[in-house]
Amino acid sequence: MTLLKKNNSISLPLTGSLLEGVILGKKEKSLIIDLSPYGTGIIQGPEFLESRDYIKSLSSGDKVFVKILDWNNEEGFIELSLENLERKKSWETIKDLKNKNESFPFVILEANTGGLMGKTENIKGFLPASQLSAEHYPKAEEGKKSEILEKLKALIGKEIQVKVLDFDQATNKLILSEKLVEKDRLKDIIKNYQVEDKVKVKITKIVDFGAFVKLEDSGIDGLIHLSEISDPTPEDINKVLKEGEVKEARIISIENNKISLSLKNL
Repeated sequence: MTLLKKNNSISLPLTGSLLEGVILGKKEKSLIIDLSPYGTGIIQGPEFLESRDYIKSLSSGDKVFVKILDWNNEEGFIELSLENLERKKSWETIKDLKNKNESFPFVILEANTGGLMGKTENIKGFLPASQLSAEHYPKAEEGKKSEILEKLKALIGKEIQVKVLDFDQATNKLILSEKLVEKDRLKDIIKNYQVEDKVKVKITKIVDFGAFVKLEDSGIDGLIHLSEISDPTPEDINKVLKEGEVKEARIISIENNKISLSLKNL
């Protein structure tokens, strides 16, 4: 470790160095640290606020690791920031999960109209509503915020499998996605199908350009385009198909995890 000389008698580690100290006392907005033989340090201001959740778990006499910010502030203290080594390990785990593209359980603790919040590896994470799976996405009439919020609140306490979408340790940002897990699941299921396969489908929704369906043996979604429904016009498609009925269809294409089917030429 590179050292500095102080009063020609003691060598000081450079600013930015990591040292172990002992907590002397906790105040409302500061933490006092014994850094013998170098002196007494203080954690305050933004450094205190950033670590306050961790500080709540600490007591006088506990040993902690700190980083040297300034050897002599206006009050004569050594200015410090708190190094939460457990938190560092948590971020390393999150980084590893992202690199390996692995899914993991995420327990929902809070909800707002933008999405869901919880913790993983003791790090706060955010799961945007736009990154929820089709099963959990809060469908609401004309996007009513109150209805969306109620549907999201219904997920509080539940455990959802997610993947890391994005993270930034410096700003404590962790964005998660359930859609990525769903995408991988669909890939595995779709591998079992081939073009020209005949399948049973349930009509789930009729629209101007065709009909959305669910494949009965797997529950995944598909689309039958209007041109593949015995040539009806958009006006009389409801005369040919009814929501909820089951039909036999043929797979005509599988692209980008999307299955297109036909009711013609069976």
